[in-house]
Amino acid sequence: MKKNLIAIGDIHGMAETLELLLSTLTMEFKPESTRFIFLGDLIDRGPNSLQAVDLVCDITDHYPGSICIRGNHDMYMDCMSNLSIARDESATWMCLGGKTTLNSYGLDPADLIDSGKKFNGSHPRHMSLFRSARSHFETQRYFFTHAGVDPSVPLSEQDNHVLMWIRKGFLDSTKVLEKIVVHGHTITGSTLPEIYENRVALDVGSYRTDKIAAAIFVDDELDGFFVSQVTASLSEVRRFDKQMNEI
Repeated sequence: MKKNLIAIGDIHGMAETLELLLSTLTMEFKPESTRFIFLGDLIDRGPNSLQAVDLVCDITDHYPGSICIRGNHDMYMDCMSNLSIARDESATWMCLGGKTTLNSYGLDPADLIDSGKKFNGSHPRHMSLFRSARSHFETQRYFFTHAGVDPSVPLSEQDNHVLMWIRKGFLDSTKVLEKIVVHGHTITGSTLPEIYENRVALDVGSYRTDKIAAAIFVDDELDGFFVSQVTASLSEVRRFDKQMNEI
């Protein structure tokens, strides 16, 4: 039986677009042969973070071995859940879309300690998802993380902050790495998945473009992509092969 791995790029609270993508993928890919990797930034900016996280929880519950990577936005939710978010961190989070996330949960952005307690009590499954999120995941050929890696550092020695935040020095690097990095965090110029010699980029700008992308790996080989989009005038999932030719 072939083993499928599905990596999904930044979601940012765009639950309707995610639901369309997942409904398409789960019709074709079954739990006994498939696992999902969510590359982080489940929340913030888009309007329906709570519903988006519900969808991710449902997948991780029903597809054994599925995991979430911690994105830089998710980090703030985890800090709030741990009642450890600092004042400067909370101000930054609100600027990055945290207020929209808290509104979707019915929580008060002005009191993050109280909101953290209420979140933990009301959404224990979500709390567990954020706390168990990983910095990265590896297969024999690929290294999955949120933002990217420092090309000057071995993959085994990467700093967690770098994995969540890096842009400069990674995106402009042409260095062949130990493994191909699969990442989100930075919206691609084409607003479609982009393939480079050393990386595969899956952030297609969900909250700006109404798109979310998934990369399909079959037996640890890139096989193709799915891109969902939901707007007022359309609802579609486009499929591409590994050369980004539409199927």
